[in-house]
Amino acid sequence: MLSDLLSIFISEACAARLLREVRWSGGVRCVYCGSLSVIGWGWYRGVYRRYRCKACLRTFNDKSGTDFEYSRIPLNERLFIAYLSGCLNVPLLRASIDVGRSYGSVYRSFRRIMYSVERYVRRYWRVSGDVEVDEVYVNAGLKGRGNHGRIILLGRGPMCRGLRAGRGRGGWDKDVIPVFTIIGRNGHEAYIPSRDVRGETIARIASRHTEAGSRIYTDSFPS
Repeated sequence: MLSDLLSIFISEACAARLLREVRWSGGVRCVYCGSLSVIGWGWYRGVYRRYRCKACLRTFNDKSGTDFEYSRIPLNERLFIAYLSGCLNVPLLRASIDVGRSYGSVYRSFRRIMYSVERYVRRYWRVSGDVEVDEVYVNAGLKGRGNHGRIILLGRGPMCRGLRAGRGRGGWDKDVIPVFTIIGRNGHEAYIPSRDVRGETIARIASRHTEAGSRIYTDSFPS
């Protein structure tokens, strides 16, 4: 087992073979149209298999449509960085020295992997058991030229300096965003921003992020 793990980190070909076995365990499927009518179409960089879809006539490889696509760092090094920092809690600065890469490239690589894990957790993972739910209001005013596009999407002008929450409960229109905290007593937790604090909104958030049959504890807020 240890030798297999080390071979993945040492050789990009072994890492590419692992990616191919895991990703196409149910058969190769076109990443563009989803068709199963796919044939082999040579190799990409000598280690990643290239495919051609007979339905849409487009080509792709083992990394297409993944966070490993267009990465300048080889796949085995990216997996090694994730193993060092994610499993062994090695600081990223030390990991960059061990891999022989700049701190910036190692940080960006690790961040992309962690974002992928976070997206997967948000989509498929649910809090279960005894769950405590409450809301907190966060000042989230947008100012400056860098946020000009986001401010337009909100449909209002830019906020002035010194954003302060007014009296009463905050809200999306006041830039005091309600964030619901869902914490299981078994240690699992989730944080979900919301546009409002209506009862039906809270019910949707609770149903999406908690397992059926869970027992929810909260305060006396009517919603």
